[in-house]
Amino acid sequence: MKKKQSTVTPNSTERPASKTVKKHNRRKFLWIIAVIPAILIILAASVYGYYIFRYNDKVAIDQSYVNSWNDLTGQTTIAGTTPGETVSPDASQAPTPTGVEAGPATLADIDGKNDPIIKIDPIDPNIENILIIGIDGGDGLNIGHRSDTMLIVSINKEKKTVKLTSLMRDIWAYFPNRDAWDKINASYAYGGPGQTVNIVNYNFKLDIQKYVITDFEGFRGIVNIIGGTEIKVTDKEAGQIAGLTSGGTYVLDGTQTLSYARIRHIDSDFARVQRQRTVLLSIFAGLRKESTVNQIQAANDSLEFMRSNIDAADITGRLFGLALQIDSSIDQRTIPESGMYTVHDSGTWYMSLNWEKQVASLHEFIYGAA
Repeated sequence: MKKKQSTVTPNSTERPASKTVKKHNRRKFLWIIAVIPAILIILAASVYGYYIFRYNDKVAIDQSYVNSWNDLTGQTTIAGTTPGETVSPDASQAPTPTGVEAGPATLADIDGKNDPIIKIDPIDPNIENILIIGIDGGDGLNIGHRSDTMLIVSINKEKKTVKLTSLMRDIWAYFPNRDAWDKINASYAYGGPGQTVNIVNYNFKLDIQKYVITDFEGFRGIVNIIGGTEIKVTDKEAGQIAGLTSGGTYVLDGTQTLSYARIRHIDSDFARVQRQRTVLLSIFAGLRKESTVNQIQAANDSLEFMRSNIDAADITGRLFGLALQIDSSIDQRTIPESGMYTVHDSGTWYMSLNWEKQVASLHEFIYGAA
């Protein structure tokens, strides 16, 4: 008797094994495709969260604010003037020694000596001014706790553009809380970044509320983290930089870049502040060439070399994105401008500004024609 062979009818629910396996593999593939972005988002959030934690732990300054000069404890404003009014130095007034501490400044000094910032409403809500401060940290001259670099970064939030303004450190500025004149770079010695912001705002009638600080050791570290700066140097500049014998385009390490930025004897302080901006532009150019992952890593590694009162989310988001857009085509300016100052070299060398003309010109540069 022959066995009956089983047959599969068209209505049967059974499927060939190969089709079942293919369907399973397809579902598995789709599941992986869906999960990978989620994993990447979680990892990115973790990295970002760690970055924010480190920023708040290592960089963020708990900056205090007051409403006016009169709110600064023990501070007074010169009789006959009001905050925001800039007076001119008496021609017979001799430069006053600063009496600041000798020795190198460090980022740790900020915690013990930092004046409150006087609140000022934005002059133009679309334009934000941030002060970049480089403290001298000792340069062999033992000149004390002064700011070697003061650079105003003006951000147009509407147009997404940036302008850079260097302030010469030898500008003879009025200190209303001391009722005296002194070089503008001494402001850091008197009251840290808060005092520096206040003095810059008072004399130039600006609205700065935020700042970023680095010292020379930090400067070297940041440059080394990004693998150096590519800079074209002249024969004279090369003679001031260890390891170079002639002009050309080089990738300079942190120490060499610092030497380049601090050259002071071959030309003028005007050329020196231009070199400082050249270094900044080279740093951003180098970062632009890196992947996003490497950019984040470089930013994370650089945290220990800077301090700031800018919110962590802001500096790691909007401001970092804008910084990467900065290149040599952006508008730059050095203050004082030609024809707007007089040099005094009797006793202390300093620059006395024509404040009316200079303030008007600076405001036009930053905010546009009135």
